[in-house]
Amino acid sequence: MILSFHPCFDADSQIILGSRPLNSNHLKLIRKAEAIILPQALQAEFYRACTESGALLFPNYEMRFRYPGKIGQSLMFRDFGFPHPETFRWNKLEDFKKKHLSTETFPHKKPFLIKDDRTHEAEGVYLVKDKHSLSEALLDLEVKKRSGSSGFITQDYVSSNGNILRAVIIGKKIMTYWKRPNRQGQVITTISRGAVIDHHWRPDLQAKAEGQARSLSKKTRINVAAIDFVFDLSEKKPEPLFLEINYYFGRKGLGGTEKYYLLFYQAVQDWLKKAGLNLKSVRIV
Repeated sequence: MILSFHPCFDADSQIILGSRPLNSNHLKLIRKAEAIILPQALQAEFYRACTESGALLFPNYEMRFRYPGKIGQSLMFRDFGFPHPETFRWNKLEDFKKKHLSTETFPHKKPFLIKDDRTHEAEGVYLVKDKHSLSEALLDLEVKKRSGSSGFITQDYVSSNGNILRAVIIGKKIMTYWKRPNRQGQVITTISRGAVIDHHWRPDLQAKAEGQARSLSKKTRINVAAIDFVFDLSEKKPEPLFLEINYYFGRKGLGGTEKYYLLFYQAVQDWLKKAGLNLKSVRIV
């Protein structure tokens, strides 16, 4: 029996949880399932219940929960030997203040970046140029701490002129495109802040990022995610550096939501075929 928790894909049995917790009937179906299709939004307890059932799971979110947040991802890049900007991890704001404010030092060469652990799309990302911008970033992190967010990373700034390369993994396919600044001097670049999507610029660098994304997928078994890379464009032959992994990501750069779901459906079909399960059991709704 194939069980789907994804709202856009029907199967032998489909459950749309929304914000509801799992109940005993849901758990019975999970234990009965041979394969489970997961939604993008899910909690650790739900994922653990699915993994403990022994069913095949798609997507594979093992690394998502083993290495959570930006702190976790930086550890994953380190553990698997993936190239990334030098990064320091801070579980508490007080730890950073004790080490650097008391000694009036910086953890990196200026400018550098501070990134809140759990925010996405450049929310909670700060470019630190001097003591004033550091103070502003720390003040904002202090406010976030009161709402339950405390961890963050500090990271080398890479001279990319605001250009970020995204590689989207969906099953066997990897699609790349640039998020480029829409104004001169823009450093922190996201689609939500008006970044220009460019599928054609620097195909040589796109090919390098695709290769690194494929290597990550092979080593970690991540099969649905958006990987952001940065290149030091001041170098003659820049290499891709891993910035972060987004498991819940926008679809504009892929051609829209309908195109994304078609790609996801094909990935599910490939997964079912490899497992020897009935491809006709899953339908787009």
